[in-house]
This record gives sequence, structure tokens and C-alpha cells, in this order.
Amino acid sequence: MLRYSDNGLGNPNEVIDKIFEQFFTTNRQSGGSGLGLHIVYNLVTHKLNGTIHCESVIGEGTTFTMEIPLENRV
Repeated sequence: MLRYSDNGLGNPNEVIDKIFEQFFTTNRQSGGSGLGLHIVYNLVTHKLNGTIHCESVIGEGTTFTMEIPLENRV
């Protein structure tokens, strides 16, 4: 398991619900394409047979948790 957390502003549920969608971004004006987390999601779930989950608390930060199996099981 890999967990990444920050202590930033956090994100509302409306953002978390869409955070892995292709082209979804809250930073388009700053050059965000909305592809980064979509690519990560596809790599983790489709190529590595794992899971990725995002939790966020407004005013406390955001946490991403990835679980990737050590070996592929058929």
C-alpha cells in the first residue's frame, strides 16, 4: 500500500467524485489538462490490477491511497 497525503486546502465532494475522470480539472486557467490523475487511475487499475482511492477534508488536506498486488493472480 502506498499513501500520499498533503495538508492543503482539501477538496469538496463534488471534486472528489470526478477527480479521476478524463479532462476534469480545477486548474484549467493555470494550464491543467485534467489528464494526470486519469492516467494514474488507468495505470493502477488496468495495468497493475490495483486500486486507488481519494479522501479529502476541507481545511485539512487530501489523501490518495493505492493498493497494488505484489503478484498477479489468474
